[in-house]
Amino acid sequence: MYAVLHPPNFAAQVAAQQRPELRKRPFALIDGEPPADFVVAANKAARVLGVEIGMTRLQGESFPEVVIVPRVHGEEVSAQTILHTITCMFSPRIEYVETHPGTYVLDIQGMNTLFGDAGQLAARLRQRVMSAGFLANVAVSQNFDTAVCLALGRTGSSVVPSGEEANAMRDLPLRVLDLAPEHEEMFQSWGIRNCGDLAALSETDLIARIGQVGKRLHSLARGAWPHLMFPIEPSFEESLIEWMELDFPMELLEPLLFLLARMTDALLERVKSKARAIALLRVVLHLDGGNRHERIIRPALPLHDKPTLLKLLQLDLETHPPSAAIVSLELHAQSAPPYRAQHGLFLPQAPEPGVLEVTLARLRKLLGEERVGSIELKDDHRPNAFRMIPYVPPPPAKSDKPPLSVPTALRVYRPPQAVGVTLVGNAPARVFWDGQRYAVREIAGPWRVNGQWWSEANWCREEWDVRLVTESVERVCRIAFDPRSRYWYVQGTYD
Repeated sequence: MYAVLHPPNFAAQVAAQQRPELRKRPFALIDGEPPADFVVAANKAARVLGVEIGMTRLQGESFPEVVIVPRVHGEEVSAQTILHTITCMFSPRIEYVETHPGTYVLDIQGMNTLFGDAGQLAARLRQRVMSAGFLANVAVSQNFDTAVCLALGRTGSSVVPSGEEANAMRDLPLRVLDLAPEHEEMFQSWGIRNCGDLAALSETDLIARIGQVGKRLHSLARGAWPHLMFPIEPSFEESLIEWMELDFPMELLEPLLFLLARMTDALLERVKSKARAIALLRVVLHLDGGNRHERIIRPALPLHDKPTLLKLLQLDLETHPPSAAIVSLELHAQSAPPYRAQHGLFLPQAPEPGVLEVTLARLRKLLGEERVGSIELKDDHRPNAFRMIPYVPPPPAKSDKPPLSVPTALRVYRPPQAVGVTLVGNAPARVFWDGQRYAVREIAGPWRVNGQWWSEANWCREEWDVRLVTESVERVCRIAFDPRSRYWYVQGTYD
């Protein structure tokens, strides 16, 4: 058994509800980008004056008594939310009819114990919608599409007894069947005006003339077309939220973690029921005084290990504690497919991802957020410019064989090591480094580099590649001179 709620002329009803001054005046709603905007809805007073759907804005403005109002889609979305809430009060299984804005179909099988018989439920549903400010038609039938057509074609409440669907559909106009323009014109030329005339035709002859769509229209006109209901289901991601209001403000972290453990456990049960894992946790702490303290925990890999998630929450809140006592808290989660890795029989077992996450969180607490993560080179002219980004596991290693030739690498010192340099002409001749005196046997350079002269972070230096030798040691390195500080230093050595 199905009950259909249909607010006729929904867009005009919403506009009149939001602008009470329009209720006693003829008005038309326009939508689209100028100059291609057109009339999408009009109230009864405007239609009596001759306003039709599809007119251009200029044609609508040719009626001096009609008020032209721009359509606001946000208002209609809010109105649909109200209707959706009302329908959920009468049935747990509802379907939204997208072709008719504001129209909902309710599966009312078994609802008689709560709301009475079908007639009483239809009356109560219509009364509840009208109290919210909307005029609506309600139809009840054993057939899904019959109930929809009756709600579109009849005013008020309609209840069709089982087996009387064809008689109920007989006098309804053909527009309730949502005909294509070519079929509407064809039936008009045949002299068919209502569903009864269409049902009286031979189904075989109708299919021979217009194809398989004729079978569907013929069954709809007789109230016999089967329909598989697709009820609206709440989004799984939207359900991953836990909220708790405290009896008294809380300042200590330990009792807060006890509450977060219960909330995390509830979220894990939900994601495990869908064979998923938690990829993100967002903690929102409402503080005494009206402020909010929000933190986001984003593991590198989706986890379903409760102790690891709680440890990450604890370390993050210890690193970033709230500034006041907590009066309520929220815990939001995002799910993702769990991480699965296939290990070889003869390969060593890698550490668990959760253990690595906890280790990184401990390091962030001790060293700071900007000192832990992966190094990323910056798009900058400054040599060796980099920044720290959150750690992301590397992609699987390729099986390609490494090249035979190994390139020379510069092993950079951080920080650079200060040295003393003796010049001959303008080039280094001797270098004093680590208490030893080196002679410069070969030299290349200088390379002068500088940048950001317009800011306090400006930099410049002269770089040299040198081969330093003593009686027993030989080293190849890069040295540089900073004109601002008048210091020489070693940048790194070559392997």
